[in-house]
Amino acid sequence: MTKDFNLKNTIEALLLSSDEPLSADRLYKIISNKENITKADILDSIKGLENDYKSKEIEVSRVASGYRIQARKSINDYLNIIFAEKTPRYSRALMETLSIIAYKQPVTRGDIEAIRGVSVSSSIMRTLSDRNWIKIIGYRDVPGKPAMFSTTSEFLNYFGLERLDELPDLPDIKEPKNLDLELDDQSSNQNKESSIPKSMLN
Repeated sequence: MTKDFNLKNTIEALLLSSDEPLSADRLYKIISNKENITKADILDSIKGLENDYKSKEIEVSRVASGYRIQARKSINDYLNIIFAEKTPRYSRALMETLSIIAYKQPVTRGDIEAIRGVSVSSSIMRTLSDRNWIKIIGYRDVPGKPAMFSTTSEFLNYFGLERLDELPDLPDIKEPKNLDLELDDQSSNQNKESSIPKSMLN
């Protein structure tokens, strides 16, 4: 290794500088271009960072796309004050639509409308697509070939999840009006909360 090279410090700097999570494979490819390391070295260094942060209000979190450094939930109240003015507001219809897709995927637009009992506007689907929270994964083999939607890894990253089975249990998805996702940009850009907000379930 290069003189004075510190793998743990390098990984920390990369995670802090990246605007998206980095997987162990990605970290290895980046660093191994310059240094003679193994993937096991990467994982050991990440564990070292986790230990370093045990007494701090930041942590290394693993989400769908890899690792990221984020603030702990214990300081959410302070972060909410800082970013309150930047919090976007979403309609209840959009929240319900996203919840249905997350819990019942893959679903068609018709499935969503059948559950909600009302039509889904194109602007809602466009907003969810623009945020890269949903994607088309195929077309149902029925007349009209409707598109089937599912959530994306970006959706999991936003809510601090590694897998869909980490979503909280939902008593009855047929009552979507009881769902209230609190979606806010401060958790995406600064806080990156490590779990679905409690307000997802009323």
